[in-house]
Amino acid sequence: MARVEVIAYSAEDFLEEKEVTIGRCRELIEQYAVTWVNIVDPDGHTLAELETLFGFHPLALEDSAKSDLPPKVEVYDDVVFIVARTIVWAEEIETDQLSLFVGPRFVVTIHDQAFPQLEDIRIHLRKKNPRLMKAGPDFLAYTILDVVVDSYFPHLDRFQDILDRLEDDIVQKPTATAISKIHDIRVDLTLIRNALRPQRDMYGTLSRLETHTFKRETRNYMRDVQDHMIRVLDTLDTYREVSTSLMEVGATLQANQMNQVIKVLTVLFTITIPLTIVTSAFGMNVGFPGFNQPEGLYLALGLMFLPTIGLTYWMWAKGWL
Repeated sequence: MARVEVIAYSAEDFLEEKEVTIGRCRELIEQYAVTWVNIVDPDGHTLAELETLFGFHPLALEDSAKSDLPPKVEVYDDVVFIVARTIVWAEEIETDQLSLFVGPRFVVTIHDQAFPQLEDIRIHLRKKNPRLMKAGPDFLAYTILDVVVDSYFPHLDRFQDILDRLEDDIVQKPTATAISKIHDIRVDLTLIRNALRPQRDMYGTLSRLETHTFKRETRNYMRDVQDHMIRVLDTLDTYREVSTSLMEVGATLQANQMNQVIKVLTVLFTITIPLTIVTSAFGMNVGFPGFNQPEGLYLALGLMFLPTIGLTYWMWAKGWL
């Protein structure tokens, strides 16, 4: 079921209401300088009301109801439609869609899952932050998008911690399980990177957008958000390269371990060759010098141990032992 929350404010006034109707939100737009409508898990009826009362383009509303769109910017008359991606990391990491409609007097945000970072903006508004209270809806939209980008960095730190732990595991004991974990992390990094890559261009578009909805000063702020987005993507690229290197190192160390095992087995087999030959020869049911005599036993022991000792010393001298 759709949940609609609204915050309306001007330089002097502030109003916050929860569980309201789209009609009530429309009324507040006429009374306040900026109205922020936040809709969680919208249904068809809510979207239809947005089209009727706010005049949103049906194509934009159709896109806002989806969850897998890449970041983009579209302009419909005096309304700017923005799609951004948020990172959701529970049992698995994925991205979620955050849609924004920015008009001359309002900002409408639509998303399927709760986005806790938006609460920080509400707290600033409740405390009547002067910069937000005196600015227009374009600055509120910038603040929301800036919070979206800032929310990536804790996830990047988590990736860093995971890679550090996996690196220690690989160096101490390279196993197929550790290499598989690194591969999974690399897949996650690639998926996140591909999902967020268009967002860099989206912020660039907003910083150059020639529209009355976004003032020149706000467009300058958007360039700063774009710089942060570039930093996020560069970090993801770095982590992806690190994970690839760790996979190669792990595979190399595991191969070295296997080679060491093969080397030990080869040395043992080589050293025991004289023992095998002599025992096979003297074990045949034929007569030989010293057969059934103590001298034969001494001869067999000499032929077994002297070559074995000689091979052992020769391998030691070669550095193979």
